[in-house]
Amino acid sequence: MQQKRILMLGPVDFSIDDAPKVHFSNLAKEFSKLGLEVLCVVYAPKKYTISTVADKPKVVFAPNPLRGNLFLRTLKYIFFIPVLLWNFLKFGPFIVYFRFSPPAFLYLLFLNLIKIFFNFKIILEFNSWVPEERAIEGEGKLKVKFIDFLQLKSIALVDHVRVVTPGIKDKMNSLGVDCCKVAVIGNGTDIKHFKPINKKEAKEKIGLEPDFLYVGFIGNFAVWQGLNYLLQAIPEVLKSHKDVKFLLVGDGPEMAKIRKAVLELEKEKIILTGKVPYQETNLYINAFDIGVAPFIRKRNESIGLSPLKIRDYAACGVPIITTRIRGLEMVEEKNIGVLVPPNDSSALSNAIIKLIENPDLRIRMGRRGRKVAKKEFSWENVARKILYKIEKASRA
Repeated sequence: MQQKRILMLGPVDFSIDDAPKVHFSNLAKEFSKLGLEVLCVVYAPKKYTISTVADKPKVVFAPNPLRGNLFLRTLKYIFFIPVLLWNFLKFGPFIVYFRFSPPAFLYLLFLNLIKIFFNFKIILEFNSWVPEERAIEGEGKLKVKFIDFLQLKSIALVDHVRVVTPGIKDKMNSLGVDCCKVAVIGNGTDIKHFKPINKKEAKEKIGLEPDFLYVGFIGNFAVWQGLNYLLQAIPEVLKSHKDVKFLLVGDGPEMAKIRKAVLELEKEKIILTGKVPYQETNLYINAFDIGVAPFIRKRNESIGLSPLKIRDYAACGVPIITTRIRGLEMVEEKNIGVLVPPNDSSALSNAIIKLIENPDLRIRMGRRGRKVAKKEFSWENVARKILYKIEKASRA
């Protein structure tokens, strides 16, 4: 592909080590490696001393509407438009790539006015169906319906849509969207950052007792992650395996409930680390002897999943236990882990015990996971697929 410019826009704060930052910045880095000139316009961090995964693309900061009172936030959303216009005119992109959030609708309307004068393509990325997420988080019905309207209408304002699961595409189809411009391209992992290292050394470096076997989780402590089912499974595991500990890495809205639940269990066997820096995540995942992701049925089953953590576990050579939800079939198909029914703590405890008692199986699954990650899960692979879809559509 000849040298092109891509302007990437997203509700991303590069000072926060979370999934949106990792996802967005790794994709930007891979576009750059593939020969594109990349400019990222993202929300300004609280402090400008940031740690960014993207080491080549240029970054421009816009006022952060996620901070301040309602009036200031509204002004910042509006002020994003002149920032967008200025950088568009200065940069002259061939592609504008959006990571969806509800305010994107306003920016897409503006970009469609610009398209009267300039020739460029707009790509919109969906990682979920946002209204369903917000409903589970407790947002009011009226606000959820408004966000549903914005997400649906945003699709009509773009040239291409990238969704990370077939379920999101099916959702769009059921709502009457012409899915010819929709491509299913899953998420990836940074196979250079996430890689196998000696487990004993990893455990010692983060202050763990190396003789214990660790069942681990890393990510956002949100309700759809199903951590309550993991906590319910722990007592059954510990009945027969006293040399096991559980390492839960991260933070989020469910943390208070999880802390309270831990107090009622063998709390010395459950370690809550809180959020850890992205640079240290490889160390923590390599401390896992088993990586779990007990996603719940609600919100996940209808649209499917393409979670970063599954790919990160695989890249680190860690065997996986997750739920039998659309999008995760490859865990079983590739024989890199075990699938269990969602919302079933008994099945989860049985799967954990199975892998605890079969170290050779854990090793085989971990090795296969690393091979699959290198071949199929890299962000380079994801970036190539996106560019291929654009080129193919342009030739049609």
